[in-house]
Amino acid sequence: MKLSSWILRVSLIAMVILSLVFTSLIWRNPSRLERRSTSNVQVTTENDPNVKKMEGNVYLPNQVYYTHRGQKQLLFKANANIDHEVQQAMADWHMTQVKAVGKVSPANYETYLEQDGSLQLIYQDVMSFKQFEQWFFSKQDQIKASDFHFNRVLVNLDGAVKKLTLINDATRRVYEAKLANVSQDQLQKLVTTQVTRAFPIEEKRLGNHEVAFFTQPIKLPPYAYLMDQQSANYYVSLLMPSKTASNVDAREIGDSTLYTAGSTRRMTADSGTGAIEFENYTATFPDSGLTNFLHATFKGLSDLQMTNLASMRYFQYDASRGEVVYKTYAQGFPIFNVDQKGDVTVRYTQTSQEINFSNTNLTVPIPTNQPAQTLPATATVVNQLVAAGYRASQITDILIGYQWTGSSNDQQVIDLQPTYYVEMKGEYRDYQSWLNHSSDASANAASGQTATPSNDDSSASESEPTQ
Repeated sequence: MKLSSWILRVSLIAMVILSLVFTSLIWRNPSRLERRSTSNVQVTTENDPNVKKMEGNVYLPNQVYYTHRGQKQLLFKANANIDHEVQQAMADWHMTQVKAVGKVSPANYETYLEQDGSLQLIYQDVMSFKQFEQWFFSKQDQIKASDFHFNRVLVNLDGAVKKLTLINDATRRVYEAKLANVSQDQLQKLVTTQVTRAFPIEEKRLGNHEVAFFTQPIKLPPYAYLMDQQSANYYVSLLMPSKTASNVDAREIGDSTLYTAGSTRRMTADSGTGAIEFENYTATFPDSGLTNFLHATFKGLSDLQMTNLASMRYFQYDASRGEVVYKTYAQGFPIFNVDQKGDVTVRYTQTSQEINFSNTNLTVPIPTNQPAQTLPATATVVNQLVAAGYRASQITDILIGYQWTGSSNDQQVIDLQPTYYVEMKGEYRDYQSWLNHSSDASANAASGQTATPSNDDSSASESEPTQ
């Protein structure tokens, strides 16, 4: 064999090997290219018929209270969603007429809250009547009534159920809806079964809303969930399909990768935290009214096609920022994470729609042998915060949630530990975190602090999404 022929063969083999090496690198980490086209990514545009049904599930009330013989309790059912079971027991009821009772005095407002024999369905934040009317009852005919906001639904189970009372805690405005086709047996049976496992509570006013204070220590089980993690390319194919532009470019900026589809869509993915921010400049601000706003933000949530959509709940609405926060819930309690894993925030500005989320979410619970954990009474937590230097007036919300932590045994398993979460200065942290960072609070502590918030009046108004 001639030397030139041998050199040619060796060169060809070397080129083939180099080609395979570079191809492997590109496939394993395509974002390393400064610029590339992803127009060949295929995406299914047909809507999942189950997603629309999930909208009603996402907008279920967050908690259920029952008052009997002067004792208010939070209903809890392990390994089940009590809010969904209550809704199913009421699904065939009909609202036939709605009237405004008006703003009531603080004394009359307290009478509603403490009504004996009442079942109360509580939203974490304000809900619109039209959204509730559309999704809560399975066969509800649309009622000719003006839209309004509320966060509490009251059903009197003593005697024949004839009406729903809808209350806005912030404004103390009350509305009443007449009911038809009411069958109380299933609901009464559910309440009777669960009341023996319920947690005693009393409600205290923090700012412009009522908060459940657990009156004694309670035990809650930890949980473990399998984790679902998607690549950034998965969300590129969902949110930036090839039909929106001739190609999708990707550029690395530090630990983040910036994806752009022309001048209309952009997505930033942080490889360290898994946080993703998507911006759509072709979106328009939803039509006026909270109902339209909630529907539009749910569309943004459903576009992510998350496997845990069934466990997502509407958590918070901020009119000043034009945003809605959705959280993953476990056993009726919200899940918190320092990197906002499990959260989806959908925001509208004058020029775009923004969706902030994580590429890591929870899928299904798995068995765990961990013993139940005891949490102190809520007043004990408030007293600890006050002793650490915080003012009780700084606390705008306090609730029980599950803390998302990594598992030491399996990277695909997430441990959820129950604890108190406290909101101060617009930020939720577990109360131990606040206590561990209390040096600044001690310097600002005011004299004459009160450990337990009171039910004093505070002004509030219903607000629409800003346009």
